[in-house]
Amino acid sequence: MTYEGLRLKVLKFWRLGLANHRKKHLKSTDFTIISNNCWGGMIYESYNLPKESPTVGMFFIAKDYIEFLSDLKGYVNGKLTFIKPEESRWKDMPQVSGDKRFGSYPIGVLSNGKNLIEIFFLHYHSEQEAKEKWERRVQRINWNKLLVKFNDQNGCTETEVNKFMETPFKNKVFFTCKYWPNENGGYTVIHQFPKHDFIMASYEPFGKNKYIDVTSVINQL
Repeated sequence: MTYEGLRLKVLKFWRLGLANHRKKHLKSTDFTIISNNCWGGMIYESYNLPKESPTVGMFFIAKDYIEFLSDLKGYVNGKLTFIKPEESRWKDMPQVSGDKRFGSYPIGVLSNGKNLIEIFFLHYHSEQEAKEKWERRVQRINWNKLLVKFNDQNGCTETEVNKFMETPFKNKVFFTCKYWPNENGGYTVIHQFPKHDFIMASYEPFGKNKYIDVTSVINQL
């Protein structure tokens, strides 16, 4: 097992074991997290809550995620279809092809009627499961209590960071392991060991730590 795998395993016990305790500190539980990776699902689990968002158990390539956010309602209400792994336009990206799991999970294509983006349903066993859960959770979105999250994974560049910072969402967070030349800041830098070019999943926060109080962020929605 890798060091990252071990951290994820240990943190899962901590995340789930104290979930009901954390839940007591929430002012409300009907919030929606839009996330570029599995963090949203992890947060719902950390409070022992149902998943009120379609963006759980999956990930986007950074460029596609920014496009997704540019017309969020258009995309979540758009048509979801599926393609074979070899048909993905991102198949040669190291972040995709370098993962031994690539090819074992569904890959969705989402349309807003104008453009297409891809969704990598990493933790789903079939296209049917991915489609059913996506459509069911889309109906649960609370547009009045929305937290939008991004990080520096999956091909994120300065371009995507700046575009994310410019999005009109009132409540948003960006997790990274490095400093970006964005004069407005607005991101949370998390130090990790060993060092990587992007933040590892096990270092993305839940509950409260020295970098950010996620519970407090949710209570301000």
